[in-house]
Amino acid sequence: MFIVGKWLFWFLCFSVVITTGEKLYAQKSEYSSLDFRRDSLFAAELIDRVDTFFYSEQLDSCLLIIDKSIPYFERLGLNKYVIYVLTRRGAIYREKGQYSNAMADFGNVLEYYQQTGNQRGEASTLNQIGAIYRLRGEFPNALNYYFKALSIYQKIGCESGISTVLNNIGVVHLYQKLYDKALEYYNKSLSIEEKLKNDEGIGTSYLNIGEVHRKRGDLSKASDYYLRALIYANRSGDLDGIGTIYNELAGINIDHGSLDDVVKYLDRARETFTKLNNPLRLAECELNFGNYYLKRGSPQMAVEHFNKALQLSIPDRLKEIESNAHQRLGEIYEQLGQIKQAYYHFKRFIATRDSLFNEDNTRKSIQAEFFYQFERQQEDARIQQAKRDAEYAERLRREKTVRYSLVAIISLGAILVTFILFYLSKIKRKNEELANHQREILEKNEELQQQQEEILAQRDEIERKNIILEQTQQIIADKNERMVSSIEYAKTIQNALLPKPEKFAELFSDHFVIYQPKDIVSGDFYWVGGDSNYVYAAVMDCTGHGVPGAFMSMIGNTLLNKIVNEWRVNKPSKVLESLNVQLQDALKQNESGSKVLAVSILHLLPLIR
Repeated sequence: MFIVGKWLFWFLCFSVVITTGEKLYAQKSEYSSLDFRRDSLFAAELIDRVDTFFYSEQLDSCLLIIDKSIPYFERLGLNKYVIYVLTRRGAIYREKGQYSNAMADFGNVLEYYQQTGNQRGEASTLNQIGAIYRLRGEFPNALNYYFKALSIYQKIGCESGISTVLNNIGVVHLYQKLYDKALEYYNKSLSIEEKLKNDEGIGTSYLNIGEVHRKRGDLSKASDYYLRALIYANRSGDLDGIGTIYNELAGINIDHGSLDDVVKYLDRARETFTKLNNPLRLAECELNFGNYYLKRGSPQMAVEHFNKALQLSIPDRLKEIESNAHQRLGEIYEQLGQIKQAYYHFKRFIATRDSLFNEDNTRKSIQAEFFYQFERQQEDARIQQAKRDAEYAERLRREKTVRYSLVAIISLGAILVTFILFYLSKIKRKNEELANHQREILEKNEELQQQQEEILAQRDEIERKNIILEQTQQIIADKNERMVSSIEYAKTIQNALLPKPEKFAELFSDHFVIYQPKDIVSGDFYWVGGDSNYVYAAVMDCTGHGVPGAFMSMIGNTLLNKIVNEWRVNKPSKVLESLNVQLQDALKQNESGSKVLAVSILHLLPLIR
């Protein structure tokens, strides 16, 4: 509540400043350089605030700040700031599935970068537009923009941008079921990310390669790549990657028929995607929920989740999700004998499938890649021709220089011969010394090369062991979670054996209980009982604590009920003696030095009727 109030207070202050600034502009016709510097500093603070909201996933608050900031930046003539926040807003609209709004913002950004000649910004924006077309299922248009972005990134030598676009092209081929092409682009992207040592990029590549193997039916390889991806996603804090990996692992378990951990994985994935407000990922998660309940033999629950996936996909034109949901619903309704509904969904499945994989789309996708290759060849040809022209011009310049220099050289030749002869012997000696030094350097280089190879081999072995260690830690964490859950359930059982508040109210007019176990379950317990003459109350401290102590408390509780309630022993000393004998007998310990249970009967009261 305090954090929300803080952001609200800041936003109100920002609104007051904007309103005050508008009034000042209306009142003043002149604008001093001091005012401009002050407002520029405030504008820079706004940009920092936009980034803070954006990276902390507070997208709605970020949109509010951006919408208020744009007129302010435009009034100051800060075009770079306008383009920066438009890029942020376009990315937010894309995450929220508002593709038309995102396309409008990125269109304005692209026009600005093209006019100003900012090639890196132009390539980045082309990549963003391609991603929107991909999400809408318009694969030829997506490839067209991706290849334009790739061409620019290659021209300016931006390896991180090249890797990103190669990965996105692989995603398009994956959606078109061209698995060999997808794998080819994913591996190219992975190679660059490993070179750049970018954990987030490496994790994304592993995730995508795992998805290709899953689509091919090689679930073992898919699981291996997903686990590698999870390690890198946790390192980089990639929430979308973590959620996607859990969703894919759930899908693999469904395909294997191992349904025990599926709901746990899917709940984690859905929680992450809900936090990110990503309709595409949520729709994929709902599809897996539907497949899970279908495997469980619950077609009605499966229909509910497939319909949720359909509802998430239709407003945002997620055609692949829509196609899969219609196919599954058609199959279920056919099994249930509801032919009319089955016919409707199969018809919609065929329509969406054809829109994704029709001949025209395939042809356009091939053309997009062909045009990119052709443009690359043309660009290479232009570069080679430019090199030849430059070499030819350089050759002419050199020849001209040689002609002019020849006369001077001949004139100075006689003078230089004397100096040359004088220094020739000295140069020869220096050359011999340099040759000796060179041989020594070469020998040192060979030794250093061998040491470098040994170091690289040791580094690779360390990295491999680190990955194995992180996988092992993940397994231990899962086992620990299951163990704690079991002990929590044991706590519920132990609490069920303790006297209820109603029992205390029945026996005492006034009472209270303070019971705070050291661990989840306890070796301490309290007990009350009564007959027609007495009320019995006992507080027990068993040797040990945690799970062993809890077992002892259950034995002590049982023996007390037997001694007092069944045998009607009413003297505390007799109760303790009987309890000691029964405990040794129950645990088969007759040695006098074995102390297992320490008991204290605090009070013995007459019953008041």
